[in-house]
Amino acid sequence: MKLCIFCNPHNPTGRSWRTQELKTFMQIMINNDVWVISDEIHCDIRRKTVEHTSLSTIYPDYDKVITTMSQSKAFNIAGLMFSNVIISNDSLIKKWKEKQSLYINPLSLAATQAAYEHGDQWLNEMNHYLEQNLIYLKNFLNKYLPHAVFEIPESTYLAWIDLSYYTDKIEGYKSQFFIENANVVLEDESQFLDNAHGYIRLNVAVPREKLEVAITKITNALLS
Repeated sequence: MKLCIFCNPHNPTGRSWRTQELKTFMQIMINNDVWVISDEIHCDIRRKTVEHTSLSTIYPDYDKVITTMSQSKAFNIAGLMFSNVIISNDSLIKKWKEKQSLYINPLSLAATQAAYEHGDQWLNEMNHYLEQNLIYLKNFLNKYLPHAVFEIPESTYLAWIDLSYYTDKIEGYKSQFFIENANVVLEDESQFLDNAHGYIRLNVAVPREKLEVAITKITNALLS
């Protein structure tokens, strides 16, 4: 069996795939008879002009696409440990039921149902706040770290920032540098595979004042 794990939207770059891109990708999968797990956990966290297209809707008759998602990210309920696995292949559904426990925490189920049925206003306001945080971050970097490379992501609450101009002189793990010199915990290039040199991944799903404190400390550490 051949399997591809696909991130939709992409993490850490925040890229929301276009429909034509998804069609091209899926055609390759179909031509090579590949199973696909589409990780769509960030699908509800996106900028107001961005649409999300679930991979399973591209070629709905191809039943080897497994969609995984959860409201744990968008509604900050990860502690309830509840997620959705959407399977259309009858044989795989049977195997899944044989292997999985049927027990479901009723509180987790109630919270997820409440998020889906009554959470639109909260989700819209949260996405707006995140977008404003990202705009603030972009403006801050332009002013104080003009050689940083950053574009506001289309999805997710993560900022993918190229600081190589400032960090190439730093020896060892960049994340350790920021812990020791800025008291900020973030992820650096060592947490990722190829094409991540000089990048950090910064979580902006925080109150604005905390983001301001963090990015100020990061800047001071880099410029000192």
